[in-house]
Amino acid sequence: MPRYYFRLADGHLVANYGVHQLADDTTAQIAAIELARSIRAERPELVGQNYAVSVNDDLGAEICVIPLDID
Repeated sequence: MPRYYFRLADGHLVANYGVHQLADDTTAQIAAIELARSIRAERPELVGQNYAVSVNDDLGAEICVIPLDID
């Protein structure tokens, strides 16, 4: 299974949410959406501050960027 790296960023790395082995890019995107929703619920002060969950694969290729501002 491929590995994906999840991070919270505002242009710079803010928090590392670990490495996860997932089936494919689509599964990683779904996990990023769920993580963004969770962060938004736990840290509402980050909404509107240009924070996003970014996901990269093992090669460093960007898979997706999910802004916290999106429902």
